[in-house]
Amino acid sequence: MMNVEERLLSVNPYSRPGTKLQSVKQIVVHWVGNSGSSAIANRNYFESLKDKHVYASSQYIVGLNGEIIRCIPENEVAYHAGNGTVNRNSIGIENCHPGWDGKFSDATYNSLVELCADICGRYDLRVDDIVRHYDVTGKDCPRYYVQNTSAWLQFKNDVASRLGQATVNVVAQEVKGIHHICAGLMKGEKGKKGKREKRKGKERKGKDRTGQDRTGQ
Repeated sequence: MMNVEERLLSVNPYSRPGTKLQSVKQIVVHWVGNSGSSAIANRNYFESLKDKHVYASSQYIVGLNGEIIRCIPENEVAYHAGNGTVNRNSIGIENCHPGWDGKFSDATYNSLVELCADICGRYDLRVDDIVRHYDVTGKDCPRYYVQNTSAWLQFKNDVASRLGQATVNVVAQEVKGIHHICAGLMKGEKGKKGKREKRKGKERKGKDRTGQDRTGQ
């Protein structure tokens, strides 16, 4: 049985604004982008952003050992997708990873499958409503599942199997509220985004740790 530890962030403008979601139309899957870090460390990082004046958060974090932490209630906005419409109509799940290739451990992967299936079941979502951060903004997130589309497709079908839904063969549907499919972005645009993502450690006001504004405002 899935066990979720509730460690809610304090309400603040930068990581838990307290704004109510408009709906739950999608699940957005992320990697934390910090190899070997734990779920609680990433939760505490989100909490610290109220003092750093950096925007970032997610409703859930899945740890290296499969532990699941809820940082923000499902009915509240988290700053995770880099698009205001998506933030207001989705649940974000950050996932820890042991290496910089971004592949999730078996424990993380299995917990993510279970968590996504549970959310899909409660909000009447299909597996095609599970998207990568990449599908919203073109960001290399979650890295392994952007660079290995067959692994992402397998993940979606593992969730489908848990739900009793039909398997799928489309890597990414068009994201609701986004007028393009990021999988079809021109290579030049993807190259520009890749360069921006190399600015690690430059936490600027209104930006997350990768230099991208995740509020989408």
